[in-house]
Amino acid sequence: MSERRLEILKGFYQNYVKPFYKTAHKAKDEGKLVAWVASTFPVEILLAMDIIPVWPENYASLCAARKVSVPLCEKAERKGFSKDICSYARCVLGSLFDGENLPEGGIPKPDILAVSTCACDTHLKWFQVANRIFKKPLLLLDVPYNVESTSPEDLKDYHIKHYVSQVEDMVSLLEEHSGTRLDEDKLRRTLELSNKSSNLWLKIQDHRKNIPAPMGAREAFSAVYFMLCIPGTEEAVDFYERLEDELEQRVRQGIGIVEDEKYRLVWDNLPLWFNLQMFQYMRSLGAVVVAETFSHVWAGTLDPSEPYESLARKHLLNMSNCTIERRIELIMGLVKDFHADGVILPTNWGCRMMTIGETLMKKKLQEMADVSSLILDVDSTDWRSFDEYRVKTKLETYLKTLK
Repeated sequence: MSERRLEILKGFYQNYVKPFYKTAHKAKDEGKLVAWVASTFPVEILLAMDIIPVWPENYASLCAARKVSVPLCEKAERKGFSKDICSYARCVLGSLFDGENLPEGGIPKPDILAVSTCACDTHLKWFQVANRIFKKPLLLLDVPYNVESTSPEDLKDYHIKHYVSQVEDMVSLLEEHSGTRLDEDKLRRTLELSNKSSNLWLKIQDHRKNIPAPMGAREAFSAVYFMLCIPGTEEAVDFYERLEDELEQRVRQGIGIVEDEKYRLVWDNLPLWFNLQMFQYMRSLGAVVVAETFSHVWAGTLDPSEPYESLARKHLLNMSNCTIERRIELIMGLVKDFHADGVILPTNWGCRMMTIGETLMKKKLQEMADVSSLILDVDSTDWRSFDEYRVKTKLETYLKTLK
C-alpha cells in the first residue's frame, strides 16, 4: 500500500536533530552553559537564561534509531546497572563509558542537571548518578502529585503555590550557578513562543481527526521533538506553522498518509525507536495510527503575564503526574475524537512507569466504550527480547478481528 510522505518531514534527522546537537556541542566549546533536563521540566526558563537544554531521553531515542542503544545498555550493565532499570537511562549512562563512535559525538557534558519529579521516579536516581560522574549541581523541582483533578481550572491552589515556590527557588539557584539574572521580558517572550508552538501542535492533531488521516504516528514521533526539546523558540514555531499548512492542504484535497485507509488506531506509550518501520508495516495492512498519548501530554496553555503559575497548570496536568483514571479518560477521548477502531497498548519493559495499568486499560476500553485493544510486549530502546515476527503476527491477527 503506497504511502504519501510529508514534504516538511523528509530528512528530519539531518535537517533538525543533527544541527541541534552540533549547535549544543559548539555552545559547550564556546563556554556557554549546557543543562541536562528531563521531560516535564519547564525548559522555557532555561531558554530564557540562554542555558542550552539537552535531553538525555531524546539522545537515548536517537541512539536506538541509529541502532547503537543495545551496545550502550550493555556497557552500563557491565558497570553494575541492572537490566531491569529504564532502558533510556542505561543507554545514556552507557554512552558515558564509551567515548568513541557515538551518534553526534555523544551528548554534551552538562554544567547543570535539572530534573522534575513530575514524570518519573527514575529521573532523579539517573541524574544523581550523572551528578556523581560530572560533579555538577543537581536541581530538583518537586512537583505535587495530582490525584484529584483533570482540568487546569480545578487544580488545588496549594499545589500551584507549591509548584511556583519550587520554580522561584530553582531560578535563584540557576542565577547563582550561571551568574546571569533571569530577564523577565525574555521569559515572557519565550512563553509566548512556547504557547504558539503548543497551539499549533494541537491544530496539527485536529487535522489528524479527518478521514483519511493526513499524518500518522511515524511522522508524529519525529515532529513532537520540538514540543519536547525547544518549544519556546522561533524554530519550533516556524516548523509547526509549515507542518500545519501542509496538513491543512492535504485535508482540503482529501489526501491521506496512505492511499487506502482501512483501520484507525490509537497508540499508547512510546514507540519502538529502533524499529519505526513497524508503523510502515502497519500501513501496508491498511492500518494508520491516527493518535498517540505521547503527542497529547506536552501541549498546554501558557500565559506570559503569569509565567510561573501557567507553567504549574501545564505540568501538574501531565498524564504521568495523574492517576490511571486520567490516562483512561485521555485514551477514551482520543478513540472518540479521532474515530479510532482500536487501541495498541505496548507493554514497554524499558519504561515500567509508562506501562503500569495496560491490562486495566484494556478492560476499561472494552467495558466503557466497546473498543478492543491489543497488548504488545516490547521495549522502546532495547531490542534484545524483541520478536519482530511475533509482534507482526499479533498485529495481523488483531486487524483481522477489527475487520
